[in-house]
Amino acid sequence: MNTFKRYLTPLLSSAGFMAIALLAACGGGDQGRDPILGLPAATVVTLAVTPATASVPLGASQQFVATATLSDGSVQNVTAGASWSSASTAVATINAGSGAAASVAEGTAVISAGYGGKTAAATLTVLPPALVSMIVTPANPSVAVGATQQFTVAGTFTDHSTRDITADSAFVSATPAVASIGAASGLAAGLTVGSSRITATSGAINANTTLTVSGAALLSIAVTPQNPTIQINATRQLAVTASYDDGSTADVSNASAFVSATTAVATSSSAGLVSGVSGGTSVLTANFGGKVANTTVTVGSAVLSSISVTPASATVAINGSQQFIATANYSDSSTAIISNTVLWSSSSTAIGTVASSGLATGLVAGSSTITASAGGKSGTAVLTVSAVVTPPVVASLNLRSAASFAVLAGTSITNNSGGTTLVTGDVGGASQTVDPTQVAGYTNYKSGAILSGALADLQTAITDANGRSCDVSFAGGIDLGGQTFGPGVYCYAGAISITGTLTLNGPGVYIFRTALTLNSTANSIVALKNGATAANVNWLPVGPTTLGANSVFKGNILGQSAAITVGDNTTLLNGRVLTAAAVTLRNNQIAK
Repeated sequence: MNTFKRYLTPLLSSAGFMAIALLAACGGGDQGRDPILGLPAATVVTLAVTPATASVPLGASQQFVATATLSDGSVQNVTAGASWSSASTAVATINAGSGAAASVAEGTAVISAGYGGKTAAATLTVLPPALVSMIVTPANPSVAVGATQQFTVAGTFTDHSTRDITADSAFVSATPAVASIGAASGLAAGLTVGSSRITATSGAINANTTLTVSGAALLSIAVTPQNPTIQINATRQLAVTASYDDGSTADVSNASAFVSATTAVATSSSAGLVSGVSGGTSVLTANFGGKVANTTVTVGSAVLSSISVTPASATVAINGSQQFIATANYSDSSTAIISNTVLWSSSSTAIGTVASSGLATGLVAGSSTITASAGGKSGTAVLTVSAVVTPPVVASLNLRSAASFAVLAGTSITNNSGGTTLVTGDVGGASQTVDPTQVAGYTNYKSGAILSGALADLQTAITDANGRSCDVSFAGGIDLGGQTFGPGVYCYAGAISITGTLTLNGPGVYIFRTALTLNSTANSIVALKNGATAANVNWLPVGPTTLGANSVFKGNILGQSAAITVGDNTTLLNGRVLTAAAVTLRNNQIAK
């Protein structure tokens, strides 16, 4: 028996060592792999997704990680092996194999991962697009002493969109003794000969350009428009352009002094906004740098019959605002916008107030009557203030395939050779003298189905806009300079002109229709406030459009069959130039 034990013990020891060696050769134990020698595999006890909550701006992405805790206590990164899904693909999509989420639209999406029979989730919030870069225009301009220069800022965002962010930027001049600049407006003035770096800042992003102030001698000034006609209580914006001995010109309206020879007929503000007082004529004289120029203003003798206020009723939330417009109706059937000259009042200032421009603000729930008064006449509208407001749904114009185009011409595009025209968007035109420079990622179409389809869709959009009911109708033309408008459809039988600054106030759809021409003077500005967006501003002239040099325009110009000319150094940031006829460009920046 002892002999048997003596042989058995070494045998069992050898078998044990062989078993251990075999296990070691297979990886040293169970790590969640296939069962070995009958031992059970480790199972997934819990699954976690990190980060548990994440926020990204629209256009950005987020990498999620899946981590599994196994029954043997080990922790493994199982991101690549997990099955990923998004509960709201309209907000964010996710790569099913990698866990990389891509933002699609603002909102919240639940991101889920599945692995080993377990699931886990995280929340992804898509925020509005974030600003990533900006550019100040015009680039490195030059003005004479005493002249002004309006700067604008275009921002590029994480969703690759671009828009005008001038109103969201703060401006500073590095050498204020040479050039001053409005911190909020971006309007610079040349003070002494030299140069100054102009910097615009929005959040943590900034951009700059250099303004050179030259010592060019002032030769003359000119007032536009010449010999305008306005009605009693109506206004008309005048502009002053200075000419220098180096061939340059500049808008010096804000630096000029205006005098009316007959104030009983017409008066003028320091910035050249003329108001009609009574029937007759008055010579308006502008003085700048020792030079003078004048124009004769005729004030119509028609009698003010009534005043209309639009919209007739409006509902806003507490602290919300509504732009009201006062329209004068005269005995000769003419009309005029007189929002800037009427006396505005609210029947209950505790419920809502109204500014001198016609902008009403809701304070507490209730209703108040808004009144515009002038010349013994008055018109009213009702402002309702509600704690909860469901805004009316007004459809934007659907440009369909034409929406990808920033410049579209049915006949030809004439672009100055050697110029600096830069287009963010597709370009389309069968005949082009010089191809405009385009931002990468866009196409220039000179023939084919895409070009033809876009031109056809342009006409469809024009038909839609022309078919919408007019909120305001004018029998004649109008100068929109110096005016403030809220969303609506504005229809004019005569020409639309813009002298100075037109302000569009508040979110919504804007449609301006004219049976004649659309014209803006040099250095004119279309400004957006309180949520107004260029994408919802639409201009529909029947006749040709001419935008003055160095002007800042906003919105989509939709020409049915007439030419569009964009002046030298004029910008359309967040705008489009689309027509079935010809387009002329010169040193412009256009971004759809």
